[in-house]
Amino acid sequence: MSNDARAPRVSVVMAVHDGERYIGAAVDSILGQQLGDLELIVVDDGSTDRSAEIVRARDDRRVRLITNERNLGLAPSLNVGLAAARGELVARLDADDVALPQRLARQVAFMDANPRVALLGSWYREMAADGTPGALVKLPTEHWELRWHMCLYSPFAHSAVLWRRTLVAERVGAYDERLAYSMDFDLWRRIAERLEVANVPESLLHLRAHERSMTATYGERAREGLRMQAAYAARLLGWPDSDGENHTTRLQRLYRMFISRPRDRSQAELLADAAEVVRLHEAFVHDAGVPIDVARQERRKVRERLARQLLWASRTASDGQRRGASGELLRAVATLAPGAFLSRESVDAAIGLTARVLKRP
Repeated sequence: MSNDARAPRVSVVMAVHDGERYIGAAVDSILGQQLGDLELIVVDDGSTDRSAEIVRARDDRRVRLITNERNLGLAPSLNVGLAAARGELVARLDADDVALPQRLARQVAFMDANPRVALLGSWYREMAADGTPGALVKLPTEHWELRWHMCLYSPFAHSAVLWRRTLVAERVGAYDERLAYSMDFDLWRRIAERLEVANVPESLLHLRAHERSMTATYGERAREGLRMQAAYAARLLGWPDSDGENHTTRLQRLYRMFISRPRDRSQAELLADAAEVVRLHEAFVHDAGVPIDVARQERRKVRERLARQLLWASRTASDGQRRGASGELLRAVATLAPGAFLSRESVDAAIGLTARVLKRP
């Protein structure tokens, strides 16, 4: 390992703490990239296992190992790596994930073709602990849609991002070291508020899930990102401060209504949640200053998605809930987005709901 005086095109920053089980595969996935003009900066955050030894065993001049004297945590360790980075572009990879060989080449080509984009992610494929590929996760790709989705969750995979190092450092800064888990979402949010962001519509990463991964522990141990999103929604929608403890619960309902699936909700609750999502989107458009033409397109997409979600909920409801379905739900779907009936699945769901309504005494 050595320091080459010439700055590479890309600096890949990785932090590891006791990650000997997977770090070899992560490092090798970077060293095997089709784009070879890179450096890999690995910050060993006080590991007590063979992590550092495994990194040193990669006899490659592009690898730089930095060792913290003690365990600092993820955000401080990533900032150590950023401070050492020399590349025009900075990319991230966690020590338990795997970058596909074409990842950096695809992303650098995208950045060259889109000089206004400051932060770039990609789709990814889930991966089991043993490396077995799983489901493909598709994320929004355009700037304003990404900003809207950030009201409800983080539409970037931390291990898939790449950004313009100097521009982001000067205009936005680095990771907030006060955050234990959501330092990535916080940074993407700050970048998106000032600069353009995007996702490549292609899977360039295998994101590993295991018992110690950030993905596995986030739901149990980290709520920072959810609290940030809930605080923003509360401000836009005027949720009372006295109800602060329930803000995250309300936001989770909106997430399920729009992003996930609205399960075990009554018709009244479904309609209320759909209306609240519409209100949130309208407030976001105004607060963020979304251009009028873009706002019109995004508004249509939001309403069509909600219409399909309502149809799905009506089709999958229990018998008791189905008997309670009324023309009000069907009218809400038609009002939200008549175009939602264009798909065969939506037409079938609408016909089924109409039939149930007509059979009611």
